[in-house]
Amino acid sequence: MGLTRAIHVAGAAFMLGGVTVHLLLRPAAARAAETAQKALYDLAWRVQVVMVMVGSAVLLVTGIALWLGERFRLASGWLLLGVLLYVAVSALDGAFLSPNLRRLRLAARSGQPVAAADAAGLTIQAITWFLLLVVVFLMTARPF
Repeated sequence: MGLTRAIHVAGAAFMLGGVTVHLLLRPAAARAAETAQKALYDLAWRVQVVMVMVGSAVLLVTGIALWLGERFRLASGWLLLGVLLYVAVSALDGAFLSPNLRRLRLAARSGQPVAAADAAGLTIQAITWFLLLVVVFLMTARPF
């Protein structure tokens, strides 16, 4: 289980790192010149695919393997809350953040303004980042 746990932690680092990069890139891309916007939104999409989506999939698979292998009770508070918050973060990412980033990327490529369209995305990105930090805390500290 040591290797599985190490891969799980690496997946968490990838997902949290990708969401952090997005949190930093969104405001920078909204203020950048048109040419730089295209490049920044392309970079943000690559980060989304390589870090956030892959990290999330690795977290899901290794989390289930750890849960089955170490026989944690799902009813324990820290695990249940952590799983529910992970599901919420994944739902926010899949239902809003990824499609929003895709729209922003296409708008930047066609030369349309993107600053107003990204205000809600930045707020939800910050909420997602905070929820991921809470999940990491719950999984490491196991407070209850």
